[in-house]
Amino acid sequence: MDFRRLCDRLSPDNSQKDGSSSLSPAAGQDDPSSTRLAALAQLEQASDELVLPSAVVDALLGCLGDHNKAVQRRAAQQLIRFSSRQPAIIELLRDRLTDPQPRIRWTAAYALAQTPLPEPWPLAALIENLGHQESDLRWAAATALLQLLERHTSVLTRLLDVARSGNPVQRRMALYCLRDANQTGPAARQVYLASLSDQQAGVRLAGLSCLGRCPPHNADTEADAEAALIRLLATDPESGVRRASAASLGQRGSRSPAVVNALHQAAAGPDPSLARAAAAALKKLHPPPAEDQPS
Repeated sequence: MDFRRLCDRLSPDNSQKDGSSSLSPAAGQDDPSSTRLAALAQLEQASDELVLPSAVVDALLGCLGDHNKAVQRRAAQQLIRFSSRQPAIIELLRDRLTDPQPRIRWTAAYALAQTPLPEPWPLAALIENLGHQESDLRWAAATALLQLLERHTSVLTRLLDVARSGNPVQRRMALYCLRDANQTGPAARQVYLASLSDQQAGVRLAGLSCLGRCPPHNADTEADAEAALIRLLATDPESGVRRASAASLGQRGSRSPAVVNALHQAAAGPDPSLARAAAAALKKLHPPPAEDQPS
C-alpha cells in the first residue's frame, strides 16, 4: 500500500486555504470529505495484519474532526480495528477526549466505548453529547453509553446522577439509557418517579416510558407510582403525557379501584385521543374472554 499517497488523501490539509482541492480533478474529487471517504474505503480493504505508520494514524485522528459524519465514523472504525495490534492508538484516542474541538472529543469517545478499557474514559464526553442539539448524535451517544455500561458498572451511577440533575435533554436521554439497560432496581425507580414531576414534558414522557417497564416491586413503591400516574392522567397540561400515563397504567397491570376509576373517567372524557388510550389500557387490564373455539 502506498502509505504516503494514503496519508495525503486522509490529511485534513489536503485542501488549500482558499478552499480549492490540492488534488487535480483527474486524481480525485474536489470535496475533501469525498477524498477522505475514498481513502478510507481503500484502507478498509487492507488486511488486519497491516501496521499503520504514525503519519497515517495521525491523519486518521484528524479525520475525527471532519464535518462529514461518515468520515468521522469510518475513521474511528479503522482506528479501533488497528488498535488491537497497535495499542498506542488507544492512548492517542484517549488524548483526544479533551480536544478543544467537540467533533473530535465525541468521535474519540464513540470509538473508545467499543473497546475493552480499564476505566470508562469516554464517559464525560458521551454524557456531554447526550445533550447535543442533533438527535442522531444524542442517540449514538446513548448507544455508546450502553456499550460502556456493559463493561463498567460505575457508568450506572453517573447515568442516575444525570437523570436527576443534567440539563433537560440530558435528563431525558439518561432516562432512556436507563430504560434500555433494563434498570428496574430501587435507585432507578426513585429516579423514574422523580422524573414524573419534572417541569419538562419530554422528561416526564421518558420517565413514564421507564416506569411502564418496571414490574411490581413492593406495596409502598407501587402506591407511589400509581398515585403519580393517576395524577398525570388527570391533571398534566400536556395531552401526550396524559396519553402516556394511561398506557403506563395499562402496562403495569394494577387493577386497583383507583386505577380503574381514573381510566374510566378518562375514557369517558372529552379528549378523543386520551379516551382511546384509556380504553386500550382498560382492555389490557380486563381482556375480553377468549371466544369458544370450534370443536
